[in-house]
Amino acid sequence: MDTDMSGADTLGMIPLPDSGSDSRLRRIGSQILLTGSVVVAFCLIWELLSSWEDISGSRLPFWPEIVLSKPSEIIPAFFEAITTDFVLRHFWVTFQETAIGFVVGAGGGFLLGIYVALVPTFRKAFYPVIILFQSTPRVALGPVFIAWFAFGIGSKIALAATICFFPVLINTITGLTVIDENAGLLMRSLRATRWQTFRHLRLPSSAPTVFAGLKTALTFALIGAIVGEFIQSNEGAGHLIETAAFQFRSDDVFAYLLMLSLIGLALFLLANALERRLLFWHADIEEVA
Repeated sequence: MDTDMSGADTLGMIPLPDSGSDSRLRRIGSQILLTGSVVVAFCLIWELLSSWEDISGSRLPFWPEIVLSKPSEIIPAFFEAITTDFVLRHFWVTFQETAIGFVVGAGGGFLLGIYVALVPTFRKAFYPVIILFQSTPRVALGPVFIAWFAFGIGSKIALAATICFFPVLINTITGLTVIDENAGLLMRSLRATRWQTFRHLRLPSSAPTVFAGLKTALTFALIGAIVGEFIQSNEGAGHLIETAAFQFRSDDVFAYLLMLSLIGLALFLLANALERRLLFWHADIEEVA
């Protein structure tokens, strides 16, 4: 009897595999494999069309190579770019503009969204104005910001902050105003104060919507910084792309675009990981991620 019990205790001490973690790893692996297969197939088709030859042997590409380089030329240019200090310094400038613009724009949008959502009179008076500015193409404000903040990093930060401000603002207002009716009745029946209702009901229920706006704003901030550099700049990734395009170095242009795409993807994955960490209690997070 004692032997059986000790055996059972020993078996109970053996850690069981985490099936949830294994299934998540398998899901991520299958996603990477599927996406990688699509990318490889796309690059192969691109390479074949760029090197097309007719029966006589004369080279007849579908597009001029000076306009669109082959992947076999872009990939070496990409690895050369990520190992060149000159290129990395310009991309560091763009990253600074993106990060500061995101913090300023998203932070301002979140704080103003809270005030608009919690003060009905202010919401009724200014929400149409907010929608009006939301409908305005903020990219057109680039020359205005250059006139205000000169040609330095300030004008790019201002444009990035303006572009990422409204997604966070609108999502914050929506998340804080649209709450479960039964939960609201429960808080009123418990005689909860406005602060208690905000802290324990409105803010947690709005978190997924706010995070959706933050992830959108993060990519918008990068776009705003690049557009500002296109308009007028002597540094940054946008300046590198504009210079390479002017010199018809399409391989470098696409190498820089690939670097920007990877930066945007990394920022999105970082925001997604932060969302999973902070909103672990939300059921939809596991399904989306």
